[in-house]
Amino acid sequence: MGNLTTIELIKTLLPLIIIQLGLMVFCLLKLSKDNVKHFPKWVWALIIIFGELLGPIAYLLLGRERS
Repeated sequence: MGNLTTIELIKTLLPLIIIQLGLMVFCLLKLSKDNVKHFPKWVWALIIIFGELLGPIAYLLLGRERS
């Protein structure tokens, strides 16, 4: 198993970082417009920001009130 250079590591992780940031921004925008359940909006914002990939997914599945 070879050593990854910094450039190779960045190239490998960049798609995951872009997906994570995009999902986070999308969920924070949805949070500002949606009605929420289980927690106040500020708690959901913390979950989205600090929950990495699972936080935004948890918000989309559990946190929004469906009309």
